[in-house]
Amino acid sequence: MNESMQVYLSAWPTVWAMDTARYLVGATLMATILALFWKTGLARRKLQARDATGADRRREVLASLRTAFIFSLLGAIVAVGDHHGWITIYKGFQHAGPLYLVGSLVLMLVAHDTYFYWAHRAMHHRRLFGLFHRTHHLSRTPTPWAAYSFAVPEAIVHAAFVPLFLLVVPMHGLGLLAFGIVQILRNVMGHAGAEVHSAAFGPGRWLGWNNTTTHHDLHHEARRYNYGLYFRWWDKLMGTEHPDYRAKFEAIIAPEAKTTSPAIAGRVLVRAIAGSVLAGGLLLGVDPARANESTVGGLAGRWATPGVAAIVELAPCTDTSGLCGTIRWLWDATDEKGRPRLDTQNADTGLRARPLVGLSILSGLTRSSKGGWEGRIYNPEDGQTYRATVRQTAADTLAIEGCVLFICQKQVWRSASALTAALR
Repeated sequence: MNESMQVYLSAWPTVWAMDTARYLVGATLMATILALFWKTGLARRKLQARDATGADRRREVLASLRTAFIFSLLGAIVAVGDHHGWITIYKGFQHAGPLYLVGSLVLMLVAHDTYFYWAHRAMHHRRLFGLFHRTHHLSRTPTPWAAYSFAVPEAIVHAAFVPLFLLVVPMHGLGLLAFGIVQILRNVMGHAGAEVHSAAFGPGRWLGWNNTTTHHDLHHEARRYNYGLYFRWWDKLMGTEHPDYRAKFEAIIAPEAKTTSPAIAGRVLVRAIAGSVLAGGLLLGVDPARANESTVGGLAGRWATPGVAAIVELAPCTDTSGLCGTIRWLWDATDEKGRPRLDTQNADTGLRARPLVGLSILSGLTRSSKGGWEGRIYNPEDGQTYRATVRQTAADTLAIEGCVLFICQKQVWRSASALTAALR
């Protein structure tokens, strides 16, 4: 057995384990995030009416595991090239410093996006599609498990990028690791099936040059347009971006504008004018002069949640330090049988009989070093409690942010007293 084969066989099991683990961890992480946040907002960002089936997911997983195996077969060649000096992989910063690490990583991502765009577009040619790309498009409604769901020829094309790039550009080992992480995370986000990007990624906004879940999902739905992986640059330059992309993304991130029936439209309209009802007596006892007392940074008082769905009163906690927030009024305070709505989703079955009106949902808010308030927020819709940050962005406006890990949901609350004063 020659030296090159020994190096290859020694490196291959590790490369195979890393490629497989990267896929499984990335897809599992995205699927877990979708499950955790589905009821609290991501369901409203679902991109297609159709749901992927169990058979779809099984096909995607099996094809992706096969792709990880193929990636490893070509990836182990990198170890052979490094051993013989055909390519250069820096193990430390003696020859190339941290600045080179960052610059080469950016270059690799831009080059990969270019390689992917043109290879992807070529595979959509009618003479190549069946052999190369049809397997991936069996996922008409993709899931995170579709990230590596490729036919063998397509998997080889994608796997070839890293060895080819390393023939031209030396890389740090850390840079290659970071590239693999970015690649799989962007991949599973693109196949999430619900928009996981914020409004800042919308066309014309400061991160709008990036692809989004909506962008790639339109490709799966239409089987054309939107060929880029990370960025929109090539699609814009070559005129291959879906003409409805901007409109669909804006509709998805603003679900209150995406009304599809007169009943829904009517409910949104009624909520929009609910301030006049509140002024007529639902908020009796709210003193505009005292609603936002300066003794607690302007937070104390009653605040309307989006669509005036609820009125929450912020006041000093009775049993702990800091501020607490209590639901004082609900737009839908009773169920279809006229009974008060209860905390039915609470993980503690002994607490599910609590009425929502009078329920404390914000607790332990204390000033943070960043200028806001930090504590905990309870969401009755899923029975879960999250880290919360509250910032007063204007005299009559609060920004509420609830987070699990690095995924956050934001809301804007308006001062109830300001709504009342505006309608006098």
